[in-house]
Amino acid sequence: MKKTLITSALLLAVPSFAADWQTIHTEHFNIHYSVEHAEFAKSTAAELEIVRTKVLEQQNRALDKTVDVVVFDPLNAANGFALPTSNNPVMALFTTPPQSDTVISNSTGWQQLLVLHEYIHLVHLAQPTRNDWQQKMRGIWDLYDLTYSNTPRWVAEGYATLIESKMTGRGRLFDNYSESILREFAQQGALPTYEQLNGEQGFMGGSMAYLMGSRFLNWLEKNYSEQMLDSVWTRMQGVKTRNFDEAFSGVFGQSAAKLYRRFIAEYTYKAMQIEQEEPLLNSELWLELNLYASNPALSKDGSKIAIVERDKKSNTKLIIYSTDDNIKAQEEFTEAQKELLENDSQDIPDTAPSVFKREQKQVLNQINRGGIANPQWANSTTLYFNAYSNEESGIYNKVSDIFSYNTETGDIEQLTKLAGIRRFTVSGNGETLYGEQIRNGYSELVKVDLNTESITPLFTKSLKTAYDYPILSHDEAKLAYLSTSLNENWQLYIQDVRSDLIQTVPMPNGYQYLSQPSFSKNDESIYFVAGLNSATDIYNYHIASKTLTKLTEGQEAVAHPIGMRDGSLLYLSITADGPNVKLLPSSLKGSVISDLATNKSAPRLMVNKHTLPKAQIYTDEVGEQSSYNVLEQRATFAVGAQYYSASTSVLDLSIKSSDLLKQLDLQAGYSIDLHNGALHGGFINAKYSTLPVKLRLNLFDYDLNTAKQFHNQDSLNADISARGGFAAISYPLKFGQLNLTPELAYNYTDYKQSHKSWTRIGIAQSWQYDRQIFAIGQSINARYYDGSTKNNNWQGYDLAAQIFGKAFDIPVYVNFEQKHRNENSLALGGFSSNLINQQQSSDYVLSSELPFYSATAERYQGYGGGFSLKEGMPWLYYKQHQLDDTVYAQSYGLKFQGDFSFGMGPAGVNDLTFNMGLSRVEGDSFEDEMRAWLSFYYSL
Repeated sequence: MKKTLITSALLLAVPSFAADWQTIHTEHFNIHYSVEHAEFAKSTAAELEIVRTKVLEQQNRALDKTVDVVVFDPLNAANGFALPTSNNPVMALFTTPPQSDTVISNSTGWQQLLVLHEYIHLVHLAQPTRNDWQQKMRGIWDLYDLTYSNTPRWVAEGYATLIESKMTGRGRLFDNYSESILREFAQQGALPTYEQLNGEQGFMGGSMAYLMGSRFLNWLEKNYSEQMLDSVWTRMQGVKTRNFDEAFSGVFGQSAAKLYRRFIAEYTYKAMQIEQEEPLLNSELWLELNLYASNPALSKDGSKIAIVERDKKSNTKLIIYSTDDNIKAQEEFTEAQKELLENDSQDIPDTAPSVFKREQKQVLNQINRGGIANPQWANSTTLYFNAYSNEESGIYNKVSDIFSYNTETGDIEQLTKLAGIRRFTVSGNGETLYGEQIRNGYSELVKVDLNTESITPLFTKSLKTAYDYPILSHDEAKLAYLSTSLNENWQLYIQDVRSDLIQTVPMPNGYQYLSQPSFSKNDESIYFVAGLNSATDIYNYHIASKTLTKLTEGQEAVAHPIGMRDGSLLYLSITADGPNVKLLPSSLKGSVISDLATNKSAPRLMVNKHTLPKAQIYTDEVGEQSSYNVLEQRATFAVGAQYYSASTSVLDLSIKSSDLLKQLDLQAGYSIDLHNGALHGGFINAKYSTLPVKLRLNLFDYDLNTAKQFHNQDSLNADISARGGFAAISYPLKFGQLNLTPELAYNYTDYKQSHKSWTRIGIAQSWQYDRQIFAIGQSINARYYDGSTKNNNWQGYDLAAQIFGKAFDIPVYVNFEQKHRNENSLALGGFSSNLINQQQSSDYVLSSELPFYSATAERYQGYGGGFSLKEGMPWLYYKQHQLDDTVYAQSYGLKFQGDFSFGMGPAGVNDLTFNMGLSRVEGDSFEDEMRAWLSFYYSL
């Protein structure tokens, strides 16, 4: 599905897998699932074995390793991903089914499509190489294994999409909605270049690897052969190392880029031929939008229209426009052209736009990155919309809920709590909703009473059925909705709210795509978009006369028809630059459709001996079931390196292991000093995260000799041999955007001539509020120490506070830090590692630009701040160090630090820490100079 390794990790945002998890063991798969998804997981277990058998027949390839499969629903959205490691292959299956107006809605069934697509990724990309030494490296080093395949993204996703379609007869290769959009791109000369196939820029840029990639590979198979394309995959795993371009050119005799240009030319030629045969569409531009736009909602009085828009920076906004013509903009344009000619009578004035941008009445930015979707007017001043809530238990990262927005006051109110409601329709009094609720893989049509917070299903739930687009008529007497079942097309129904009588809306014969129903203003008919013959069109069904009329003839890729009071029709016209709102006149009559579909069964467009059986939900027990076992650890070799020009450089070698869900993490290793033996030693780390209470244990044995640092002249002499242990217990709590983590920790350390022990109690707190164009947040970390050494007892505290935010898309922060030790000292300088870090070490004030033991004091204060040009980019920063109220040093420069953890999967793709910087360091006790650091290592 739609993802990359990095974006999948960001989407998951390291979910908690502390729920009651079970495992089904089949011959070739281990299916791990939370108990809420038991029915979906049981059916998945059977589907996986069926898919494996058929893929082996079709590909003559399979995986020798047992595949770990995770079944869960972290985003309340349809998706999935695969981690194609040859040693520990992993699939993740999200149980929420796709909605009707997505490019993945054309399937025999969501479960079958998802299983097939992700398994093809593994079979395609996780094959062991025939190069012995490279395969041995893949077998012991997860990160090398995962990044070994340098297959371009469009090849990986395009091939999985091709096979998903060939083996089901459905899929994106045969999708009317996708084809209508690609045809529009072609007719506008905007199909992606070969270089753009791997990117995500522009409208639908991220989908092109799937849509155009699969069509190009299909073109190669038809114009050459399936065997020639298959030979490319064989060559990529050869003893001789080849990248995709080399493997491809060796088979086809020319580059993929060159053949892709030919494919684009043919595709565009066919699209232009179709355009020449299409009648002109009598429509006009009504409102030009910004890249991505969806779900326009006309206010009840027709004076305003609300549209969700997303720009190229992924900023999501709900914008409310006036439906009146923008006379002011027209007058300003006229005045500007008049002034232009007055200044230069020979100049040529600008051509007036076909329509002036309508006035924006209100703009609502998404809050706390929860998104905005599906706006619905409750009354003339209040809109309801979808946004994501975060489930505090961590079992699900995001859950779709309903919020209200008062356009006069700007107030936002959450109306449902973790309800999983996606598309919905609201009654006139704003107290009742009809919506699609999705939880644990089940899609249900429900009635929601907002006063009592009760949710009532309208039908018996089943994994075989999905719902979408419930729409109330304006008089609230009728409820229209879409529904689909396995191996069927979507179907539109109209239900009488009072009598529960249901009417099936007839569809054109051969239709495949269906979405976005909308009642006319008088409720006598209903508009919708249907796909037929690789095109999408707007239809109208008159309820009383039972007449189906087609209003367009494939001239445009269309979406979201909305009837106006005067009988005209607004709709979205999808272009290569994104959708725009256009207007069809009331005089348009269309053509009556008499050739109607006799059933909703979806024909397969390709059937052969490799075609999968019809999709179904399997209920029979498959394999053996057991509780999830955290002791099933998978180990990997892990390597890291740390270079700090102020202190030393270290090579970090370790063995790291974890279970699939990262409930128990283990690491043991040795750090080797690459300079002069300044810092070296061994460590053992463990982290247990299954319980609400989190446990951590570290053992360490290191030697630090400051005289052997790069900048030994700028540090005190210290020759330390330390060995000991650290244990901590913490209890993370979340209340909306407020996070609290109390902690209790203990450390015991033996030195050459002494020992030290301490107990620490602390609390970390953070809060943030993000309105997209601006954000603000703060964090406080407070700790109290009670310790002893061989000679005395001591106490101390740490206090760190930070205020951070964003203004005009520029991230900024300021921070303050204070540490104090009574009857003990703090050592300033050095860097964080598995041997020494601020979590387990009480003696250090680590700062990358200074050597270890630059100076010591009982009291330390640090002040700083910084800004970045963009989220995710390096920081320009300033930092000042004070020891016992005296300024010791200041530094300023560029730095970047980040932790990467996928949240699940092989141990080698989790718990990575990256740190880099270039800084000017100034102080009275040493020579001012530039210093740099670069660090990449694994740490629990």
